[in-house]
Amino acid sequence: MVVALEFDEQKKLEAAVQRLRQNLGVTGELAIKPLEGGRWRLTISSEKPLRESSIDKLGGRRVDL
Repeated sequence: MVVALEFDEQKKLEAAVQRLRQNLGVTGELAIKPLEGGRWRLTISSEKPLRESSIDKLGGRRVDL
């Protein structure tokens, strides 16, 4: 499962990564990329499926890859 989210603040991105690793126990790859205008993209390649409600709680804006 691959999902990409964009965040306006680095702190919100870091909170999402922490939630994925610690609370949801996501295994797989998490890629963080800085974008123009101070935004950040988090690409999640999860080995286990994530529920939509879990993705929504991470914050950020979902984007198509």
